[in-house]
Amino acid sequence: MLERAITKREAICLATMLDAGLICYKHYMCWVDERIMLEAEPALWLLELAATKHTATAIGLLNRYAYSEPFEAFDAKKCSDEFVAAQWLRYQRNEIAWATFLRESGDHTDGNDARVDCEYFYCMLNDIEDSRFSKVLEDKQSSEVFKLFTDVILEIETKYHEFLPYLEKYQKTYGA
Repeated sequence: MLERAITKREAICLATMLDAGLICYKHYMCWVDERIMLEAEPALWLLELAATKHTATAIGLLNRYAYSEPFEAFDAKKCSDEFVAAQWLRYQRNEIAWATFLRESGDHTDGNDARVDCEYFYCMLNDIEDSRFSKVLEDKQSSEVFKLFTDVILEIETKYHEFLPYLEKYQKTYGA
């Protein structure tokens, strides 16, 4: 990812991963430092990103860059799908419960265009709550969601793995 400048689409994806909680500043801090060192005249948003650990501020900086001139058209549905995929990866890593995944994905797709409507997630949430959080139903539902979102889950997983060396470098450098 360092061999070229970050695209606006990549900035949106990074902001989505931050918004979903899949990554945090520890994942991007050393990446931004290396990115700045490679550029003769780093953009202001990149310099500001290097100076913030605050998630909402980082998301704002990434979005400000992505939605600046010259404007580019983005697939809003893909962005929402990426949020769902990032949440699914968090679920797979046991960072969040299945009910949390369903609620977060439903809330995010409510009012946003996605490959499925928010009701898809809310109905599953109702079913899992009504079953008293049946593990059998959870496995069935998670398998269904994975099948529906496999392509985007694999894409986000690949992007997530690109940031793992920077997380390790951050942890070694700052002992965090």
